[in-house]
Amino acid sequence: MDISDVIKQDISAAYSAFQNDDFKNLNMFSNRIMANAIFSDDPRLVLIGFYLKGIAGIYGDLKALEDITAYSTAKSHGDSYIRSINLESDIKEIWQQYYNFRVRIREYEQNQHEKNSYKENVEFTGFAFRWLMDKLNEDKDVLFKDSNQFIRGIINEMNRIFRVHGGGLLDLYAISLLKALELYYAYTAYFSKAERKEIILKSILPYVGDIHKTLYGVSVDPKKVSILLQRIIVDWRLSFIYFMERPRLVPIEAEKIPLISEETKKKISDSVSKALKEEVK
Repeated sequence: MDISDVIKQDISAAYSAFQNDDFKNLNMFSNRIMANAIFSDDPRLVLIGFYLKGIAGIYGDLKALEDITAYSTAKSHGDSYIRSINLESDIKEIWQQYYNFRVRIREYEQNQHEKNSYKENVEFTGFAFRWLMDKLNEDKDVLFKDSNQFIRGIINEMNRIFRVHGGGLLDLYAISLLKALELYYAYTAYFSKAERKEIILKSILPYVGDIHKTLYGVSVDPKKVSILLQRIIVDWRLSFIYFMERPRLVPIEAEKIPLISEETKKKISDSVSKALKEEVK
């Protein structure tokens, strides 16, 4: 079934939210695009939702700018990009258009100190991204540790480097794939320790290997990058269907809640009363 008409309506709603600085709903509509895209085999549909989710985050941060003129100019770039979205474009062009937007918006993401101090250095970004991706691939067993933030930490480094030094299309592929993987990986926390280990072993680690191979093989094919990103996003949306966005609360058993004795309550009350009297003086 062709669901492109449904996606076009999602994009229309997303654009309306963008125009009204409603980036919370823009994020929701971008998620909706990716949710609807799982009913299609066309990876282009997932890409559009994924890009718009990134735009929601970018402009949510930029909205806090004190310089209204700079924000208005920055927003015009996003407006132009969203209006240019064409589901009939080939995958390479879709990536290139989003990359062009990211290049144009980069200067508005920098603070004044960064603008005055740094020059574009795509070569450094490529070197650093490859080093980070090699590190993730080599040390991927860290992902088994309950408290690790390995993928998020690498994304944090990549965001900083790309914002300050710029980057190439390959670097955009890398950060996009890792952001998708981080969304999916977060759901492993909802499983028991044994189940989590199994999922990481059979799903997450292979994705890490696939990402590295796809990016740093003989040649980089944007279609293969897109299909890989689509696979990860489908797993993420299925995880959302399974668990929704549940709060990660640790239940406290009633018998383990410490009881405060009447004597302790009286001491606390006396201490508070004494403190209030001293404050009045």
